[in-house]
Amino acid sequence: MEQKEQNIELMSDTLASQVAAGEVVERPASVVKELVENSIDAGASSVRVEIRRGGVSLIKVTDDGCGMSKADAQMCLLRHATSKLRKVEDLFDIRQLGFRGEALPSIASVSQLTLTTRRGQDVEGWRLSCEGGDMAPLMNAGCAPGTEISISNLFFNTPVRRKFLKSDETESGHVEHQVRLHALAFPKLRFTFVRDGSVVFDVAGTHDLRQRIADFVGRDTAEQLMEIRQTEAPGIRISGYLMPLSAARRNRRMQFVFLNGRPIEDTIINRAVRDGYGGFPTGLHPGLFLYLEVEPALVDVNVHPAKREVRFRRPSELTMAIIEAVASTLAHHARSGTRVPAESGTVLAPAPVQNTPSSPADEPHTPARQKTQTQPLRQPPAPPLVLQPVVVPRQQELTLPPAPAPARARERDIPRCTATPPQETEQTELPHFRHIGTLQDKYAIFENSEGMVLLSPRAARERIIFERLQATEQRPMTSQRLLVPELLELDARDFGLAAEAAQQLSQAGFSISRFGRNTLRIEAIPALLPMKQVAPFILELLQVFTRGEVKLNRSRNPFEPFARQLARRYAAQEDIAPLLARPMPLLAELLRCEIPYCTPGGKPTMLPFPISEINRRFQAQ
Repeated sequence: MEQKEQNIELMSDTLASQVAAGEVVERPASVVKELVENSIDAGASSVRVEIRRGGVSLIKVTDDGCGMSKADAQMCLLRHATSKLRKVEDLFDIRQLGFRGEALPSIASVSQLTLTTRRGQDVEGWRLSCEGGDMAPLMNAGCAPGTEISISNLFFNTPVRRKFLKSDETESGHVEHQVRLHALAFPKLRFTFVRDGSVVFDVAGTHDLRQRIADFVGRDTAEQLMEIRQTEAPGIRISGYLMPLSAARRNRRMQFVFLNGRPIEDTIINRAVRDGYGGFPTGLHPGLFLYLEVEPALVDVNVHPAKREVRFRRPSELTMAIIEAVASTLAHHARSGTRVPAESGTVLAPAPVQNTPSSPADEPHTPARQKTQTQPLRQPPAPPLVLQPVVVPRQQELTLPPAPAPARARERDIPRCTATPPQETEQTELPHFRHIGTLQDKYAIFENSEGMVLLSPRAARERIIFERLQATEQRPMTSQRLLVPELLELDARDFGLAAEAAQQLSQAGFSISRFGRNTLRIEAIPALLPMKQVAPFILELLQVFTRGEVKLNRSRNPFEPFARQLARRYAAQEDIAPLLARPMPLLAELLRCEIPYCTPGGKPTMLPFPISEINRRFQAQ
């Protein structure tokens, strides 16, 4: 068989653009990011973003920037065509948000794109259409000065990419979050966001950063902001606001960091913020709006295709500057008495800044470790994560989709675990087990005919709750109405996840309705899961889906992964002291489960220690 002499060929321009699109265009929010950045670079004072069906059907970005000439309009959809770089040295002095020259051609290769543009000094504008990378001839157009780019049918020619998108609600939440980031980064610009024909927000340009923040977090929260004492170091300037401790979250959703107007995520900055607080309660992250101005020569923004990550050339100096800015701000507000205390009246004292010398050779990935000390006035408890329960008037009923009637399950799929607790008897339930004590207030110790058994109450409870929830595949879970409904204000992305999880939440016995644009009203909880703080529990549960640990509505049984996480989260929050005090009913209920010996995640619930093995270890007869 004759072998081909040439296997390596040049990719076509269309294929090369689609490959590049895989790095640049992850989802509709990625498209919005690139287009809005181009509008800002064009000197716009007003940017309008409109989407339909989460951005899959339509994305339209309109600005009043400088516009393009006929020649520029013809060039803008060619790969690597840019007006922002002229020579290699420009890569070390990047002052624009977009500069690669890949965004527009990459987007055009996986969508139907229409560009309309006009410069202010020109009499007429120009319109250019492109479908899947194939450009139509340039045409004259009457339009206002500026640029309008319309993206229709995103991923129409790459159905595999489209299949991996989430629900319209979730994708809309990501787009809204992206527009909010740009609005916070550039408060002097007007930003309008329209979703499915409805105006979500329209914020006017302002020179008052606090006012722009208030547009998104509310005036009450904005009034509690602590202005960061402006800190400067060689080539570095830091400003912004710290949020009150009550805004701390179990993720970094309330941390907004901007570098030269670019929203970024960086572990060096995250550690520096925590060190500036002198530490922080485990698992919580303070809220803040941090604005960094760094000389372009001191930072490399060209290390990530989507430009979310950066690399600093002198990270230790930036770390010290952030620590000093945060610590001095907290100290100033502590002295002036204007700080916002935690709910119990305790505050977190700032850490004194240690003026340690910088490392002689700062490496871009490993900043010099800084020594900070914590001097708390009292040990602060974990601050509340959400709004406190309030009495609210009746609103329209649940607007999230109700759970459909479940299909009839096969008999072998129905768990044997009963939904009612066993009788509170110690010996009649399990005559072969005898409770003989506890180990370190964490495990229950039992004796039986075969030897000794250690029981983990938390793991046992997780298995029991999971199998009870599994039984709801055949019938809805019984609910218990709250005397006072709780309100849960969510990030736009989390609200989209809540809508996507509505079927599972309703099936599990939660009654939740929409209360405002991104706020949920929790009216009832599962009778099976008594809990003191409902809103934080649901927020923590949603974060599991945010991190992508569980895919909603993707498996054959969409309720199973939800039930597994629900059981795990509830078991982790429950106090095990009452279970250790009377462990026999718990053991009896566990042994009635279909799979009693491990949690849904595979961790053991009981560990046996046979008497034969114990005798062997002691060399006993």
